[in-house]
Amino acid sequence: MRYSRQELIIGKDGQEIIGKKTVGIVGLGAIGSVSAQILARAGIKKLILIDRDVVELSNLQRQLLYKEEDVGFPKAITAKKALKKINSEIIISSFAEDLNPKNIDLLKKADIILDCTDNLETRFLINDFCIKFSKLWIYAAGIATRGTILSFSKDSPCFRCIFENSKSNDTCETTGVLASTTMIVGSLQAKIALDILLNKKVPSEMIWLDVETFNLQKIKVKKRNGCPACNKNFEYLKGEKGSKTTKVCGKSTYQIRGEKKNLNELKKRLERIDKVRGNSDFLIFRNISIFKDGRVLIKADSEKEAKSIYSKYVGN
Repeated sequence: MRYSRQELIIGKDGQEIIGKKTVGIVGLGAIGSVSAQILARAGIKKLILIDRDVVELSNLQRQLLYKEEDVGFPKAITAKKALKKINSEIIISSFAEDLNPKNIDLLKKADIILDCTDNLETRFLINDFCIKFSKLWIYAAGIATRGTILSFSKDSPCFRCIFENSKSNDTCETTGVLASTTMIVGSLQAKIALDILLNKKVPSEMIWLDVETFNLQKIKVKKRNGCPACNKNFEYLKGEKGSKTTKVCGKSTYQIRGEKKNLNELKKRLERIDKVRGNSDFLIFRNISIFKDGRVLIKADSEKEAKSIYSKYVGN
């Protein structure tokens, strides 16, 4: 009875298929909340949940798995509790960790991986991992009123083919995001994931949408000659590429070395939130010092917290 309405569409055989599958979800914010909830309700056998962040009050506007009493608690752990109340029959493993080359094997048993993260670096890492181990994955992103979804398979262009030179300071904290954007993106991501698991045909194009204009487009993508990942040079998986984090100044400050930033543009975005000090060489915003050469100093209790703050306010 539980899945009777769904079985009218996918059939009992289809229900049995997804009831044997494992899905890894990286990032349990707005999009991850939607995708995880849909898949839990659909009867996926096992979910592997990974997120490094904690619930904040500003998350509640769009992150559907959390309530006011969850503020301050790890998203991964809180999401597991919420999803078990939705469907106690499924198996859920949750990890309140920062996904990196050392722990990405947590996703080894996933039949498909859903990217619901907030930064390119983690996506490049997932891309390397999925190519190396021939895993399917789906990229999904949403900012302001715009969303993007794209699935990757063995024969498709990879994420790095398309986004190698993409750079943006846009984050939900500095640009904003509507709940309707992330709900639509998460719903489409989950639908595509279920279709892939059921061996149905899914769009090979990148889906781009804008909830403000009600515009939806399918954009063709193609492989890029010389793409390192496609040529089995897994620089992110080996830890050769990406920002470097080191602990400095005692126990409470971390340095993250990323790419050079346009400080004038970044300053305008941060000033929407709070006061920004500095000049053309560096900016100071709350507990963050940002230098034009790409270095960022962040006061935080852990490396995981520092990287979370970096993604929220500096972007990559």
